[in-house]
Amino acid sequence: MGPGDHFKNGTRQKSNICKQKATLVWTFILFSCCVCAQNEKVSTLFNENKERKVDLYCALDAKFSQMDNKLGLLFGGRLGAVINNSFSVGAAAYGLLPTAKVSFDCPVPYHETDKNDYWSAGYGGLFLEYIHSPNKLLHISTNTLIGCGRVTYKNINSFFSDEKNYYEDRQNYKHPSSFVFIVEPGAALDLNITRVFKMSFGVSYRYAPGFKLKYEEELVPRTFFNGFLVNLSFKFSDFDF
Repeated sequence: MGPGDHFKNGTRQKSNICKQKATLVWTFILFSCCVCAQNEKVSTLFNENKERKVDLYCALDAKFSQMDNKLGLLFGGRLGAVINNSFSVGAAAYGLLPTAKVSFDCPVPYHETDKNDYWSAGYGGLFLEYIHSPNKLLHISTNTLIGCGRVTYKNINSFFSDEKNYYEDRQNYKHPSSFVFIVEPGAALDLNITRVFKMSFGVSYRYAPGFKLKYEEELVPRTFFNGFLVNLSFKFSDFDF
C-alpha cells in the first residue's frame, strides 16, 4: 500500500466522522423540535386552550336607603365565583332591619292604635360584577342585581316574636304586603387591604316594578321602593394580587 492509499483512507475516515457528527446534530435538533412541539399550546380563534382562573368569594354588605323619609338599613351578603379576577357571578340576599318607621296609621282593623310599625323587606337574586384593573390598590367595579322579594311592615314587637301570636286576639292580624321584582345596577370603588380581603364603597339604584302595597286602597305610591342606596362591602376572596 503506497502513500497515496494512506492519504485516501485518512480522508475517508475524516469524512465518516463528519457524517456521524452531522447525524448526531440533526438528531438532537429534530428531538428538540418534537419536545417543543409537544409542549407548545395551540392558539385558536376562540382561545380554547387558554388557562382560566376561578376563585370563590363571599362578601358581607350593608346598604343604606331612604324609605318613607327615614333611613333604612339593609344587611346581607353575597356568595359566588370570580373568573380571571375580572368577572364575578353569584347570589345575593338582603333583609331590611327595623330602622325605618311607617309614617301612616295601619288601616287593618284593630291595628290603628299601633304606633310602632316599621318597614320590613327582603330580596335577593343573581349578582353580576365586572372588576376593572383588580391588581391596583384602588380600582372600580360595576355590578347588577336581578332578583325578587317582598315588602311589608310590622309592629316592632312582632320583629322579635311570632306575629300570629302577637295578634292572636285581633282579627285580620296580617299586614298588607307586596311582591317585587328587583333590578339594582351599581358601581363601587374597591380597596385591596390584603391579598384575600378588600373593602368597597359604592352606590346603586333599586328599581322595583310591580310594587303595590294596598289595603282597600294603595297605602304608598308604587314607586315607593325605588331609590338610591349607599353600599359598604367587606369581601373575602382568593385573589392572587
